[in-house]
Amino acid sequence: MTIFRNLDVFDISSETSKQSTKLRSSLSRVAANTGFQEEVYPECIDAVWTASSRKREVNQTFANRNQFRKCHFTPIENGGPIPVVFIVNGRSGSDTTWATLSTLAGGETPIGEHTGENKVMAMDFLGRMTEEEGAWWITEHLCQFAHRHCDKPLASFKWKPFVDSWQLPAAQGMLRKLATFRKPKIKVIFMTRNPLDVMISKEKHRNTHGLTAHCKANDIRCIKKQKQKGSGLYLPTETLLEDLTQAFNAFDVFEESLNDWNIDYIKTTYEDLYDRDDAGEWMRIFRYLGRGPTQNLTMAQVTESFTLAPTSHKHHNESLANFQEVYKTLVDTEFEYLIH
Repeated sequence: MTIFRNLDVFDISSETSKQSTKLRSSLSRVAANTGFQEEVYPECIDAVWTASSRKREVNQTFANRNQFRKCHFTPIENGGPIPVVFIVNGRSGSDTTWATLSTLAGGETPIGEHTGENKVMAMDFLGRMTEEEGAWWITEHLCQFAHRHCDKPLASFKWKPFVDSWQLPAAQGMLRKLATFRKPKIKVIFMTRNPLDVMISKEKHRNTHGLTAHCKANDIRCIKKQKQKGSGLYLPTETLLEDLTQAFNAFDVFEESLNDWNIDYIKTTYEDLYDRDDAGEWMRIFRYLGRGPTQNLTMAQVTESFTLAPTSHKHHNESLANFQEVYKTLVDTEFEYLIH
């Protein structure tokens, strides 16, 4: 059973440990265009996770874990990355959001879909682990990932939640570990998006064959093509009310679990981050994380820090060819407010 699939794990030997003294000091800054005070992070002294290290890919499992040196997080007080688990559904702006958060915090880090990018993959991956294995995996994996980015202020991976996989023993073990692990305390961001916009985004990306899923902020050609692909879409309405009900019920399942486990988390929404004129929600997240600008941040500065460009239309009558049909389906229901 492969646990660290597609993850490079570096050998931590006495040889590589000696190399740590030769590493240059790493400087992570709040993005230069924000004007906030620089934050300096120390050398990666727990282990050396650089290209110069002796590197090998390891199929590490719970069963053979004792063959490898246990991973220890670099203490936060010594400048180690804040470990974060980002719980968010697909097509909810997570890649742009994380790129912006980590950039403004002092240095962009990647975020992968390590628990499975869709329901089938999540069921397969989590279904192959017991509750104990899941509890072991989440901290071991996040620790390994944090060492790969030990000179950055934040390190995270994305957990795409699906109701079925969320109930699996491994997922419950992961939640239990998030609630009890304290060295260091793992931060959890739970983000949602208007389910109607998620459905429209999924329809759009079913039609973007040959295009990348995201556009770089300065890639005007890519942005233009994505905007074009996002226009004139047809959203089926036969089961729309049922689908929206299921989406909100799923949000409730995830949030109730976080509360039942007494996990310290912050909940945010795509709309609060991108549809407001002020950057209050961004600063609220930075206060929770303990890194990044917590005052005087503006939406102009947030937008300037984008490395990935939002490509969705602001209004549904721009994106939907059958806007009137969708509107008539939702008007005078509890979901009418989702239309914009």
